[in-house]
Formats: sequence, C-alpha cells, structure tokens
Amino acid sequence: TVVASISDLDFVKRRKNIEDLFEDGTQSFLGIASLRHGFKLINMLSLPSVERHTSTLNAYVRKALLAMRHENGSVVCVLYGLNDAKGQGPTIAFNLKRPDGTWYGYREVEKLASLSGIQLRTGCFCNPGACAKYLGLSHSELFSNIEAGHVCWDDYDVLHGKPTGAVRISFGYMSTFEDAKKFINFIEKAFVSKASPSTNGSPLEVDVILSSSGIRSMLPRRELYLKTINIFPIKSCSGFSAESWPLSATGMFCHLEALIVVTAFYKVDALLHRSEKNLPYIEVRRTLKVLVFVI
Repeated sequence: TVVASISDLDFVKRRKNIEDLFEDGTQSFLGIASLRHGFKLINMLSLPSVERHTSTLNAYVRKALLAMRHENGSVVCVLYGLNDAKGQGPTIAFNLKRPDGTWYGYREVEKLASLSGIQLRTGCFCNPGACAKYLGLSHSELFSNIEAGHVCWDDYDVLHGKPTGAVRISFGYMSTFEDAKKFINFIEKAFVSKASPSTNGSPLEVDVILSSSGIRSMLPRRELYLKTINIFPIKSCSGFSAESWPLSATGMFCHLEALIVVTAFYKVDALLHRSEKNLPYIEVRRTLKVLVFVI
C-alpha cells in the first residue's frame, strides 16, 4: 500500500492504483494451519537448543564474511547491527563491496543467489528507520532517492553512490552447516576478486570450451588472439583471466553475440545481454560454475 516513507518525519507516499492502495495482502491461511505442528516441533526440540544451533551458524557465517578480502586487500562485506553476534538473533544483514570500494547492488546478489538455490531477503525489510540509520541516509538523500523514482520493491539498489537497502540471511532449526558453507562459497565465487591462478601448463577453461564445442573449427585459418583478457560473464560478478582470446573479422570472437539464459523453467531478464532469440547463447548451469557456448 506504501510507495515510500520516512520513519522520523510525518511523510508517507501511498500507491496510486486503487487495488494497491487498499490491498493488505492475503491471510496466511497455510501458515495458520501449520501453527499447531510448528509449536509441537519447537516444544520437542526446545527453544534453548534451537538458539544454540542458530547462534553457532550465525557466528560461523559472520566470521567468514568479515574475513573476506579482495585481491587488493579491500573489505568485501559490511555487516549491519550489533558488532557481536550475541543477542542479535539468527539473522545477518549486510552489503557487498567491489575492489574499488563501490557497492554491489542487493538485487544483483539476490538474483544470482536464487540461481544457486539460495533464498535471500533484500531491501529495507519493512523497517525504513533502521534502513536509513545503518545505511547512513539523511533526509535529503531519502527525498532525493524518492524523486529519482525509488520505491519499495524496485530495482534501484544503489543511488548516488549509496545502497538503498541491504541483503539479509536468516537461520532456523532446519538450517545446516552445509547450508551455511554453500552460502559462503557462493559469495566467494561470485563477488570476491582474486588473483588469476596459474595454469601450470594445463589448458585454460576457455580453450577447452572452444575445442569441445566445435567453435574453434569455425575460426579463420590464420588465428589471431588477444594476448591477455579478463572476462566478466555476469555483470558485477568477479571474472576470470585467459591468456588469450580468438579474434574474428568483427572483433573478439562471440563478443556482443551472446545471450545468458537459465536452464530452468524461466529466464532471468536481468542477465540477458540481447533480446534476439536466434543468436548464439551462453548456457548458465544452475551451479554457476560452468559457462558453455552453444551454437
């Protein structure tokens, strides 16, 4: 029902459409039906046991996030809230930084996490007061963001050099150490810039892809290559380095002639590079570990 609000001012901007203005949402009838079973399970496990379990996972992930560094030594993750995990509950709110100190957008983190099977909550979490406080947003900056078109649930995740929200992960009694480790691995692989590993004489992944897919046979007989190149297949994510890349008559081979699609029942529009369906495309496996050129 609300487009934007400021907690310590008498300011609220409501949605214009009549169906949005009076829509408070559907009652959580499935959740209501599950209450009895939920209380039964909590009584069986006991609240102290659940607290110890979630606190351990929380402390483990917080420590790992705080320890992350880019290859130039800059900080990767900024946590919000109490400095100590004790008394904070099983949630962690944070934002991620690039090696140059600028911010990764929380929407980008959310969408890439979804592709890895990780569910996050992003934005201000229905708490505009805490959001403005911990992000350091003044009244003038909040009004400026609203004038720029920023509203609840949109994709304006970074405006005027500052994030407009954050990323939050939560742990429950069903969360496992494997879940926590998977999340940490995801952050390291997708957002931490690392020095290019040595190939030690082994073929580069890009060479393997070109050879196995038959693309190499399509190159001109006189093969021209860039000497070195850093490749960033997904916007705002860390890339990888290749010692060479083939050139064609129009420039770098496959450059600006690819789509990024998801091998699932849907496509993520934010990852699409072009809209032409007849072009070659890059298939993104759900693990986000392998990019395969398909002709």
